[in-house]
Amino acid sequence: MAAGPLTADLGELPMDETEILRYAMLPPGAGVPEHLPLAECMDMARGRIRCRAVWREYPLAFADGALDLGFAVTGSSSLRKHLAGCGRILLLACTAGAEMDRLIARGQLRSPLHGLLLHAIGAQQVEAACDRLCERLAPTFPGHALTGRFSPGYGDLPLALQQDIFAALGCERAIGVTLTDSLLMRPSKSVTAVVGIKT
Repeated sequence: MAAGPLTADLGELPMDETEILRYAMLPPGAGVPEHLPLAECMDMARGRIRCRAVWREYPLAFADGALDLGFAVTGSSSLRKHLAGCGRILLLACTAGAEMDRLIARGQLRSPLHGLLLHAIGAQQVEAACDRLCERLAPTFPGHALTGRFSPGYGDLPLALQQDIFAALGCERAIGVTLTDSLLMRPSKSVTAVVGIKT
């Protein structure tokens, strides 16, 4: 296990129109409607996004009715199923940064549609950052495969686990992400997740 959390500056990820439209909950396969200011919103965001990540490796132990993640213990059956066949985990947090929140607020002042699309761009960027981080880390575990990501709030994994994740990774110090009393992350376009390392 690493002695402490590690960080990476992932910058701005390529903008994927299809994914942005999906996060905006617009119908897939129809292309970009003429009235949609997607290109304008992408131009507003381009060059101003800075995705950052922090992660740490932990041992994983299975026990009757409990899952010891190395930084916390949970009774989540959904996560237990997701991590079947794993002996270690990666705990990670990624963010698209505070500037992304400012862009969203600026877009909302222009129109609800601008706000929606900038929300979607932020979601696409932070998810792409998580993917890029996992792609970079996978080769450091030769002979092993990484599972998909599993975040607090999925299945029966309680959102309250965020408090343990933030304590374990030092998210505020490492990448500038804080957790509110209602367990919301700030900046809003941030993700925490558990990734299994299959044995």
